Amino acid sequence: MIDVMASSILNAPVTSVWPLLRDFGSIGQWLPGVKSCQIEGDDPGDRVGAIRRLEMDDVGLIREQLLALSDTDYAVTFSIIESALPIWNYRSTIRLLPVTDGDRTFIRWKGQFETNPDHAAAMQARMPTLIYQPAFDKLEGSKNPLVLRSAL
Repeated sequence: MIDVMASSILNAPVTSVWPLLRDFGSIGQWLPGVKSCQIEGDDPGDRVGAIRRLEMDDVGLIREQLLALSDTDYAVTFSIIESALPIWNYRSTIRLLPVTDGDRTFIRWKGQFETNPDHAAAMQARMPTLIYQPAFDKLEGSKNPLVLRSAL
């Protein structure tokens, strides 16, 4: 298994960031490169077991399943169940923690996956730098009007 992780401090309170993360269908609002996102079937975006279909600019279709959601721990866990990426058994957790100094949010995105040895280095570099960090940047209160509005 390959482990990847990125973390950051967002200049917005947890209560402003969490509503965007807990809605499994809202990823297009905070992850760059999402052309469309739709929850399959009649499941709401916060039901464990829900499946979302993402159409991505660079890799096409990705289907992900919500595995766990905790309003107490501000954590969401999901897996990729279909993707053109050269990975399998992908599972990740995004967790928020309040930073009381300045009413900010610590965000950590951890992922695990398997891949062929010839793709390992590229995929290990891709996740934190091309997926996780750009998402943090978009969630950043000054860069995301949705977070900024709810923080006011």
